[in-house]
Amino acid sequence: MNTPISVTEAEAEKYLEFLVDMCERNRCVWRIERPDGAAVILAPVVQSGPPIAQEVIDEVEEFRKNFMENLGVIDET
Repeated sequence: MNTPISVTEAEAEKYLEFLVDMCERNRCVWRIERPDGAAVILAPVVQSGPPIAQEVIDEVEEFRKNFMENLGVIDET
């Protein structure tokens, strides 16, 4: 694992697009520190397979809606 690079919350807000690009391209890990001392990590996530096509996502969503309707469950999403 790469050593996290520390930045302030203000820096992260100002340069978020750059941080995300570096995370993706160079596998950089960022530690974003808040003024109160809390921190979060911005890290790349390795995709385990190819992206799922929007058509497949739509079909799964339609199946889920039909399935829930057949069960008589009210879908609030």
